[in-house]
Amino acid sequence: MIKKSFIGVEAIIQNRELSLSIFFSSLFFLIPALVHQQFLTGPIINALLILSLLNLGRDKAFFLALIPSSVALANGLLPLALAPMLPFIMISNCLYLIIFAKFYQPKAVFGKNFLTVLLAAFGKSLFLFLISKLIMEGLLTAPLSTRIASMMSWPQMWTATVGGILALFLQKKLEKIYAPKR
Repeated sequence: MIKKSFIGVEAIIQNRELSLSIFFSSLFFLIPALVHQQFLTGPIINALLILSLLNLGRDKAFFLALIPSSVALANGLLPLALAPMLPFIMISNCLYLIIFAKFYQPKAVFGKNFLTVLLAAFGKSLFLFLISKLIMEGLLTAPLSTRIASMMSWPQMWTATVGGILALFLQKKLEKIYAPKR
């Protein structure tokens, strides 16, 4: 009887993870394909990155972090001139998750995790800015490389920060909705 109960719980957990994985994967494909405004897409994708980390774990979140940039490039949201940056944008998404995971405290007050979001966003945007300066200056003319470096700095900081804050709010709501009833 006890073994049967554990098998049932395990099946529910696996179904939840599978359902969430499909849900997040779908959104990571659909959002960049349908929403062609970086200041909308960026925060949504960054929120989904954090939510996938919190609900699916690091490994699945890292895998999912590879999807949005590829879809954005394929659908024209990411300019073709940024194609050489694609692997570094993927790495920056993983860096964002690593920094967030390192300092996130599930039971902490919102302010502490807000600082975690800021730190993760800063790390992501600093990495992208430095890489874009190093790589793009060698590949492109000065005005274009400067514009790309600018795109990889404060807009990334803004979208990662807004997305992280959105994720914190959504995660609290999800925890309240799915908390065990007593």
